[in-house]
Amino acid sequence: MKSKIRWRIALPYIILITVMLLVLGLLLPTIIRRSYRRNWEEHLLTAAALIANQANAWLPPNLDPTQLETLAKQSAARLEAEVIFFDPNGALLAASSAPGDSPAEYLSTPELQQALTFGHSIQVYQNPILGKTLNVAVPVHGDADAAQAVLLIQIPFARMSADLNPFYWTLAITALSSIALVLILSLVLTNSTLKPLSQLTQAAKQMGTGQFKDIDIPQTGGEIAELSQALRQTALQLSAQIDALTTERGKLAAVLTQMTDGVLIADSDGRVQLLNSSAERLFHIKEASALGRSVVEVMRHHQLVDLWSETKEGEPKTITLEIGAEHTFLQVIGIPLSPDLPRRSMLLFQDITQLHRLEIVRRDFVSNVSHELRTPLASLKALTETLLEGALEDPPAARRFIVHMDTEVDNLTLLVHELLELSRIESGKITFEFQRIQPRELLEPACERMSLQADRVGLALVLECPPELPLVFADRNRISQVVINLLHNAIKFTAPGGKITISARQEGGNMIFLVQDTGVGIAQKDLPRIFERFYKADRARSGGGTGLGLSIARHMVEAHGGHLWVESQEGVGSTFFFSIPIA
Repeated sequence: MKSKIRWRIALPYIILITVMLLVLGLLLPTIIRRSYRRNWEEHLLTAAALIANQANAWLPPNLDPTQLETLAKQSAARLEAEVIFFDPNGALLAASSAPGDSPAEYLSTPELQQALTFGHSIQVYQNPILGKTLNVAVPVHGDADAAQAVLLIQIPFARMSADLNPFYWTLAITALSSIALVLILSLVLTNSTLKPLSQLTQAAKQMGTGQFKDIDIPQTGGEIAELSQALRQTALQLSAQIDALTTERGKLAAVLTQMTDGVLIADSDGRVQLLNSSAERLFHIKEASALGRSVVEVMRHHQLVDLWSETKEGEPKTITLEIGAEHTFLQVIGIPLSPDLPRRSMLLFQDITQLHRLEIVRRDFVSNVSHELRTPLASLKALTETLLEGALEDPPAARRFIVHMDTEVDNLTLLVHELLELSRIESGKITFEFQRIQPRELLEPACERMSLQADRVGLALVLECPPELPLVFADRNRISQVVINLLHNAIKFTAPGGKITISARQEGGNMIFLVQDTGVGIAQKDLPRIFERFYKADRARSGGGTGLGLSIARHMVEAHGGHLWVESQEGVGSTFFFSIPIA
């Protein structure tokens, strides 16, 4: 492309100069040749006059042909031409060389008459020996008034052209040199002009590839300088705009990527234009494979397709539905994006599964609390009504009823205490006093406290904890509370004559604590739920209790960085495990 532009700029100048030189080459030789011929004519006329003057002494009546011939030869040698003397009638008197033809071939009658009449004659003659010649004839008078002879000087045109040949060569060389010089100058000037243009073209190409910084824009003068400055300003403006757009696009991409809500954007034909990471996870499809496909293929749910169809008509709408084998609950909002994005619509997928589960937990919690409160309150209500109806008049019965009332109040107090305790644990408001302590020191207080209750129902309570176990980092009172809750459950569900074993062992970087009983065990269907609040595996045999103890124990253990789990078999017994990291 650069070469084409170079020749397109230089070629008109080269053609113009060449035409001018050709015109000069054609006209100038003609002008010079004519001027040169006139000079020769004048030169020959002057020479003829001088020769004629010298020949006067040897003309009739003292005619001396020998002297005339000598004069003719001397003059011819000096002029490098033919010198011939004729008498007025055209007869040859003397010549510088012997002619090959008759005298009439050298001087025709009109030339003779013209020379005699007008004093000179200049003619061009085609000589068969000398070729084309220039003939100059003048009369020679001698001592008489009338012409005694006619002097003819013949000079070949080749002789004159020989003098012009160096000039022609010089003219040709000058013309060629001028053309070459013009060519070189035009190419140099073109290159000096095209170099910044080439740099500007390269800079434009770099801008086309998205590179707007550190591009080579030349510093020149004239119109190119204005173009360079304009291109430089354009590059800076485009760079700033693209940087801003890139920043905004990065922000948008980061927001879409980090959003927990799924986003799907489709055009009016139902082709997916955008799918963020959350939507990929919801529909188990990658954006790369979803782009360009229809909404029906990607979502595969008729309610979502219907929502998109209604949204693209321009009406926002919100629906809630459950999808997938995981029973994911979604709140889907259909939003038309006009006028910002014409013919586009967006579906926003909000995963409300956790909210749905929390709502279920809330309902269950309210139901469980209501149930747990209803039983003691109903009992208290019945006891107070009985007392008011006359039982106060029977002191033994009244005392028995008041003892029952006291028990129910204790149950209510325990329920409220455990609810507050659980609330503080789950909200992170409970404080712990961690210290390095022997595992046995965590188990012994709980065993001593629960041993009397175990003896009362006929159970054997055994502590098996070697004293050389590594120290753990724990809150003595909180872990003791965990062990007491586990022992309480074990005593409650173990028949008389059974055995409860408390032990500890090291496994890797954790200390594992065990509370093992030989009680009734837990059904397999209940194992996943026994750590839930208010859950009771067998309400008919639960023997009271709030159902919060295991939930509190689990939170306590997890606050220590450990884990609480259970292994059980119906009719054989249960073993509760919890781990605490070694200090």
